[in-house]
Amino acid sequence: MPPQHKPNAAPLALVSRRTCVAALPALLLASSGALAQDWPSKAITLVVPFPPGGSNDVAARLVADSVRKRLGQAVVVDNKPGASGALGTDAVLRAPKDHHTFLVASDSVSLLPLFKPMPWDLSKSFTPIAVLSYQPIVVVTAASTGLKSIKDLQALARSKPDQVPYASSGQGSIQHLVGELFAQNLGINLLHIPYKGGGQAVTDAIAGQVTVAVLGAAAVLPHIKSGKLVALAVSTRQRSPLLPDTPTLAESGAGDIDVPQWSALFAVEGTPAAVVTRLRRSVEDTLAEPAVKQQLLALAMETVATPPEAFLQRMVQDRERWGRLIKERKIAVD
Repeated sequence: MPPQHKPNAAPLALVSRRTCVAALPALLLASSGALAQDWPSKAITLVVPFPPGGSNDVAARLVADSVRKRLGQAVVVDNKPGASGALGTDAVLRAPKDHHTFLVASDSVSLLPLFKPMPWDLSKSFTPIAVLSYQPIVVVTAASTGLKSIKDLQALARSKPDQVPYASSGQGSIQHLVGELFAQNLGINLLHIPYKGGGQAVTDAIAGQVTVAVLGAAAVLPHIKSGKLVALAVSTRQRSPLLPDTPTLAESGAGDIDVPQWSALFAVEGTPAAVVTRLRRSVEDTLAEPAVKQQLLALAMETVATPPEAFLQRMVQDRERWGRLIKERKIAVD
């Protein structure tokens, strides 16, 4: 007589497989929780792909001290300048995959693949952790030029096509692109003079060696307050609390421009979510501290809580817009 089988009985192997699958989420959650508790196990390195003293460097160092206290490990800021930010970005990708090395990058780094092939894309090869600071880009001129507004600059440029020089912190930088964007919207052509950083550009703007400079607020605000430079417009949609009497480019008739300069913290794509979440929380808590907010504001940088998903979406949209401008204005980087 053949053996009797119960209708609802399942083979032992199938039962075991179902049990394992059902337990998998719990095992992953437990593993993630353990990783979050064990991390960081050594010093954290924040790579800034620019020289010391710039906006990215200042924001990184200010945040590092508070994050160190929150996580109980040293936080080291490592400046690796070169190739417009590409060398430092490459260094983070080549770092040991132990989730202790991160990148502090700017919008200019995000734009590099638009000019030349790169082995990475900031919006795909990295995961945004937190925006450290925003600052408006400011169009400034020396008081001696007599320019009082963007309309004055427009009139001068029309009388001297391609002869009115404007400075930025580098070829292909976000400041360079803002200059090209508002010039295009105004129907004028300016002569771009790229500098290696904002320091010398500010000096030459004060001396009248260039008619205007398009630079981050942190570089020019002290000189605006001292009267050495005159602010003609800011690049954000709303007037900046740093310069409440300075109109926006949009108010000045230069089109719907809203381009804050940003500095943000990134992890290499594939970094465990538990690590990203723990570091994000410590940075967000740091940026929420009134003392940190005031320190950044004193340096012309603002903190605005930005969800990573919204920030990533903006990065992608900005890349598309700047890509069109680069083709239209035939902008290249050597």
